[in-house]
Amino acid sequence: MREQKLAEEYEKALFYLPPTLREILQGVPEGEKSRIQEVRLRAGRPLSVFDGSTNRFVTSRGALTYGGGSGFLVDQGLIQDAFVRLCDYSVHTHQGEMERGFVTTPKGDRVGLCASIVKDRDGNIACREISSLNLRISREIPGAGRELCRRWDLSRGLLIGGGPGTGKTTILRDLGRFLASGELGPCRKVVFIDERYELSAMFRGVPRRDIGLCGEAICGLPKGEAMEQAVRTLSPEYILCDEIGSMGEVREIAAGLACGVRFLVTVHCGSLEELRTGPIPQALMDTGAFGGAVLLDSPARPSQIAALLTKEEFYHGKGAGTASGVLRLHAGGVGEGQGPVPPGP
Repeated sequence: MREQKLAEEYEKALFYLPPTLREILQGVPEGEKSRIQEVRLRAGRPLSVFDGSTNRFVTSRGALTYGGGSGFLVDQGLIQDAFVRLCDYSVHTHQGEMERGFVTTPKGDRVGLCASIVKDRDGNIACREISSLNLRISREIPGAGRELCRRWDLSRGLLIGGGPGTGKTTILRDLGRFLASGELGPCRKVVFIDERYELSAMFRGVPRRDIGLCGEAICGLPKGEAMEQAVRTLSPEYILCDEIGSMGEVREIAAGLACGVRFLVTVHCGSLEELRTGPIPQALMDTGAFGGAVLLDSPARPSQIAALLTKEEFYHGKGAGTASGVLRLHAGGVGEGQGPVPPGP
């Protein structure tokens, strides 16, 4: 069932691609569709996909190869057509995103851009000479956060770390859904800070992702502004924010904490050491908003948890990489701070 769901998300992501590319990518072997995380178009080079550990090339018949010689060659015209379609034929509405190097499809898939960004006298932005597009396939996996909920009381706040493709957004969304839908007790007022539309996939005012019965999303605003707005106008019990990356955003979390809000946030880090010593994770932990931190495993095992640390272990680093100092998540184990357990599927 899980593999089928992942494959369906892959198929949905292809909807916004030109028919030629869509047909080729739909021809990929069924067993591979659930594993593909990225589809990359590079001008003058073969179409490729990434499954979390390996880059492979796609032939005109959908076969996957390790050498690019037989891969389907992507030309500049196809990239331009794909870009307009991925913007849902409304490129101007994505100006703010383009300036930051991406656009987001109505489904909630993020598309990274390599292009020349041109701004006119009025501040209007246009993309010129697009050389590559990277379609990152967003997946909603109900229950992805269940194992973590068994081991951690979310009311203590949680810092979620991991590298690109490790499932940070997926697991954060699922935790918010649990809270907002009453699967961990009474329904909680949860605000999703959704700068890139990835958490809610909001489209025409309706979220295409399940953010829970009492979940709300502020979309498109810079995270710091959105957090300030949420605290002032929505009286949230929890704020969820993806990929905190600046000290200004850290300060807004500190301000929200003073108003009694609890936070679940994600940060980029590639290892347990980076989680403990990186300037952003350290500054976040120093706010007092988080009782612990969790490290996600790898792109090859998205949304799987490598280690869970209490706040004390985060600071003191006892037993780094050992089961004694780091709360390992494993079947049948019980970690410190166990919270209510959401029901299984």
